[in-house]
Amino acid sequence: MAQQNSTLDDIAAVIGFTATLRLAAWYGNTNTLYVPAVVEDDQILVRLIGRPAAERMAEAFPAEYLAVPRMTAYEEEERRSRIGRLLEKGFSMREVTKFERVGERRVQQICRELEQAGLIEPIGPERPRKGKHAKAVRHKGPVPGPNHLGWNPKAGKG
Repeated sequence: MAQQNSTLDDIAAVIGFTATLRLAAWYGNTNTLYVPAVVEDDQILVRLIGRPAAERMAEAFPAEYLAVPRMTAYEEEERRSRIGRLLEKGFSMREVTKFERVGERRVQQICRELEQAGLIEPIGPERPRKGKHAKAVRHKGPVPGPNHLGWNPKAGKG
């Protein structure tokens, strides 16, 4: 099944990637972009992307209103890439959730997707780390009693 071009693909085919990025940053999901039929120097489109690109837009989309989407696919891929790099560096799932402000389950899902795609090495169960990112690991067994440290509350001070 062929994938259909998005509005950003169509705009990029006319004015190029960099100018499209600029339009997405200024108009993405918030404003509708009006493309004038005749380009003049005082127009916002000319100030944003330059006269040559604005003229190409006017030729391709004369007097049209374009709903310019945000670059959500790019933003999601960027997040997936950051998560993969952090996990490969040895950060725990919980630490990654704090950095990326997503749930731990979502980090686990992204981790598995990246592993299956061969984009990161498989990451096994979390283990205590060594090195500059190491931090204290909580004891996961039963909590030691008072005698664990040689202290006996019945013996009093001493």
